[in-house]
Amino acid sequence: MSQNPDESPQQDRLAVDKIALRASQAGMRFIAQMTIYNTGNWERLQQFIADSYHAEQLEQQSVESRLQVFKTTFERVGRMKVKQVIATNEHHAIIALEVEKTPDLFYLETKVEEDYPHRIIAYMHAPLKPAGS
Repeated sequence: MSQNPDESPQQDRLAVDKIALRASQAGMRFIAQMTIYNTGNWERLQQFIADSYHAEQLEQQSVESRLQVFKTTFERVGRMKVKQVIATNEHHAIIALEVEKTPDLFYLETKVEEDYPHRIIAYMHAPLKPAGS
């Protein structure tokens, strides 16, 4: 079976990225949230937000408001998948994402509290625009 030589380095990088995300509390929260988001199960995502975001985050932006942001994003760009993990540590993850409906990349950053249960203390995603656009 012949293999495209360009695919192997990308597959290797994605495998390393998956390990990095799974080794990070922030990465695990990202994986859980994006898995639910990609199914479009809004009731389940609403419960995840209620359970997984720190109370201060929910005071700044309600569960319902956060859920609406995810719904609007899903309508505009569809599902998201990891293009590249930019950086991780145990409590912080920065990720570039590909989206289903446009050629745009998205920037996603999430931070979790250091102590268990590692609730989300910061989250944002936004389209990445090429320089000069």
